[in-house]
Amino acid sequence: MLAFELSAISRTIVEDMAEVEPDEEVLVVTDAEMMDVATPLAVAARAAGGQTVLSVMPRAEAHGNEPPATIAEAMKAADIVFAVTTKALTHSDARQASATVGTRTYILRGVTTEMMLEGGINTDYEELTRVTTAVSTVLREANTARVTSKAGTDVTMDLTGRGSYVLDGRFYDDGRAAAAIPTGEAPTSPAEGTTNGTIVIDASMDNIGQLETPITLTVTDGVVTDVSGGAEADELRHILENADENAGNIAEFAIGTNPDARFIGNLAEDKKVQGSVHFAVGDNRGIGGTVRSSIHLDGVLAHPTVEVDGVTIVRDGALDTELVFERASEVEER
Repeated sequence: MLAFELSAISRTIVEDMAEVEPDEEVLVVTDAEMMDVATPLAVAARAAGGQTVLSVMPRAEAHGNEPPATIAEAMKAADIVFAVTTKALTHSDARQASATVGTRTYILRGVTTEMMLEGGINTDYEELTRVTTAVSTVLREANTARVTSKAGTDVTMDLTGRGSYVLDGRFYDDGRAAAAIPTGEAPTSPAEGTTNGTIVIDASMDNIGQLETPITLTVTDGVVTDVSGGAEADELRHILENADENAGNIAEFAIGTNPDARFIGNLAEDKKVQGSVHFAVGDNRGIGGTVRSSIHLDGVLAHPTVEVDGVTIVRDGALDTELVFERASEVEER
């Protein structure tokens, strides 16, 4: 039985990461495609003593779409939500509203049964926290960042005062986005209107998956002004043109920190690969911004080079952890 195989990692997520306590109200939100992952988590939450409800909602069309009103209200009533859905609820109004009343939300967007058993979800979480915290500290104190790649990326952005979050699989009550599993990234939101240049997405793209042909975004004053490439670029362009007026906003810049994550064509894991970078378009309110959109779509760069305030902390997809630890230590000593 598959549920039997998933029982150990489900217990780790519920007991060690989410720290479900007896009598806490736990809501597991899922859709029909995700039941194989959601059910073992619901069983583990009930076994931990949580008053557990499993709710099945219609499959959303895109990441950031709103769940039905009944689900949104249930999220606010719960102590803990496991959002085990095909499309992420992270940047939805429902998730953000539930956060304001203290709900702890754990996002397992598009996680497959194979991902529950292999790869980034099974990592050294203590070391992951150490690395992710250091990268987040460096980004939090940064003023500028530049990302380049051999694929053609060359983009700059202003990070002054924007902050950064530690996504290490645990929930922090600091106004940040919900915890994500698999985990391992340090995200920030570039200042609105300051991102300029070219972003070449060459690994994978939300709503599309693993790319056959890179997608090139031309960005002017924080907004995507052109999307070029092959058929996959046409697909992304269609999504942006049919969403809303803020769909092209450069919402997020993040660095992956998980050494066990793999490029598998699933953004839930791809964007956690250590040394990768992803940019998101659309809504940025969940990570400290002010722009509202009905979508939040990530695109992953496999082998970027990242300069923060002129110092290279990622080179061709390799994160310089020692340099990051050193710079983070300098920040903490100030």
